[in-house]
Amino acid sequence: MKRWLLLIGLLCTLSSCGNESALEPSKNKNEALDLTHISTKDQNTSQQQANQAKAALSNYKEITAIKAVNTSKQLIIAVQVEQNQRLKLAKIRKQLSKEMKEMFPDLKVELTTDKKIAIELEKLEEKLKSGSMSKKSMEKRVKKIVDLSKEQT
Repeated sequence: MKRWLLLIGLLCTLSSCGNESALEPSKNKNEALDLTHISTKDQNTSQQQANQAKAALSNYKEITAIKAVNTSKQLIIAVQVEQNQRLKLAKIRKQLSKEMKEMFPDLKVELTTDKKIAIELEKLEEKLKSGSMSKKSMEKRVKKIVDLSKEQT
């Protein structure tokens, strides 16, 4: 009798540990996601690729916030992941980075999960929205943010 109870308990435990992927896009949009689309009046600082990346990444239920800015040659994305998914952070970062590089083959894509980079990108997004930034100063700022992200890793 004890063996049967132990076997049933073991089977219940194993069956409750599902075989779901760490990064499976959800069927419906993530309602709790902190997502801001950037629109600028200046064609030189168009953020179309950044907005496309945000839309693609918003399908992942593990992501709680996405910040992204692009120049003509580079796209930098900062994502924040749910607390209970932080153990799988390296795997999530690798898979998302691969997907973004495939989606934007003509751009140099940098994807990070660093909170500091997310804050810097948020500040840059606000400046772009207000229209108080030129293309040249935006490119300098993005270069500094990319250097900062590489420095901390």
